[in-house]
Parts: sequence; C-alpha cells; structure tokens
Amino acid sequence: MSDDIANVVSYEDVIDGIKTMLAGGHINLVETLAEKIAELCLTDERVETTRIRVEKLDVYAEAASVGIEIERSRK
Repeated sequence: MSDDIANVVSYEDVIDGIKTMLAGGHINLVETLAEKIAELCLTDERVETTRIRVEKLDVYAEAASVGIEIERSRK
C-alpha cells in the first residue's frame, strides 16, 4: 500500500451509507443494524473483513452502554 488516499476506504462513504440506511426507517434490533452495516462495508471490494460495534448509550443506569460486536469476512 502507498500513502495515497485513493487506496483506502472512505469513512465519509461509510457514514453516508449508514445515514441512508437509517433514513429508510426504524430498525428494531441493534443486531440487525450491525449486520446491515457489515454488508455495506463488504460491498467495497478492498474490504476483506469488518468488525462492527453498535452500542445503545444510557439504556441502563448500571451500565455505560449495551450492544453487540460482530466480525464478518468476505466468503
């Protein structure tokens, strides 16, 4: 790899994709959201593996957050 920005995944593209996904309507489960974000990331052929963490903040007084972390790879 070189120090060329064209060789890396654009964070802006990922964020825009997530915003579009969320604009499509309510997603019931954070597990479903994590899977959809992983699928989005893997659409870029340069991405071989992605690790996604989705957290709900301030859900329980006893915990800073609750959530899920998944890792998915290209088949």
